[in-house]
Amino acid sequence: MPELPEVETVRRMLERHVTGRRIAAVEVSGAALRGVVPRRVHECAAGRVIQGVGRHGKFLFIGLEGGWTLLSHLGMSGRWLFHARPPADPPPHVHVRMRFEDGCELWYEDPRRFGALRAVETSRLAADPSVAALGPDPVHDPPTGARLAAAARGLRVAVKNFLLDQRRLAGVGNIYASEALHRAGVDPRRRAGALTAREWDAVAREVVAVLRAAIERMGTTFSMYRTLWGEPGGYGNHLRVYDREGAPCRRCRTPIRRIVQGQRSTYFCPSCQSAGRSRSRTPRKDRKLKSRRRTAGQGKPRTGA
Repeated sequence: MPELPEVETVRRMLERHVTGRRIAAVEVSGAALRGVVPRRVHECAAGRVIQGVGRHGKFLFIGLEGGWTLLSHLGMSGRWLFHARPPADPPPHVHVRMRFEDGCELWYEDPRRFGALRAVETSRLAADPSVAALGPDPVHDPPTGARLAAAARGLRVAVKNFLLDQRRLAGVGNIYASEALHRAGVDPRRRAGALTAREWDAVAREVVAVLRAAIERMGTTFSMYRTLWGEPGGYGNHLRVYDREGAPCRRCRTPIRRIVQGQRSTYFCPSCQSAGRSRSRTPRKDRKLKSRRRTAGQGKPRTGA
């Protein structure tokens, strides 16, 4: 499933190439997306100008003049494709086809139809159940360790599953949760409520860092995800653990392990992420200073009886 970096990549491309264009016509296939046929998209989008494209978590918001917004979630296989010279016959899984006044077209394609596309009144967008249930977006509103620690206090759920909860962090998915925990040196099996404040600081920092790094390279492609031009993302070669079972850890050369948590694959290094270990511990220079102090103390003569 496309996660925050992939959706942000699509948002940026849509913002650049469709904002300001007037939609001359809309064709809807009639197939249901998440059980709903997006007929209202035709009624609310045709004849209107696209005013901008926003995002929160994995949701896209295509703003239209006249107080309407197209709410889009890519699901497992959804993707937006822009055609400056559209072919006459689109592929069978194109469910929405928008034609602009200049002849360019924007298609929504979704073979598995787990995505969503709905027209929502802009004034009611924040109250839409799909949006209202979301937690903060970690790129727009970067989390702090203290905030995550407070949300996790007393929870026995594994920290990996905690990060996947869209009520906590909107947009973090399986790929980047695994990557962030490896970068932070935290075992994904640890109970969220058992992490120290320093460990949560590391997790918060690395979640933001890996998301931003992936955005710079237009996300990660494994199967269905493509950019607006049909190109794959470029972050796959930079992944440290995800989908690298048996391959050597890029940090310590220990083989990467794969386990299943909550019916999802989790990848981690059993050495770098051993239980209770965190890369956020005392910095190396501070550890050396403490070691020198202990050594110096051992050389002093004892006083007293």
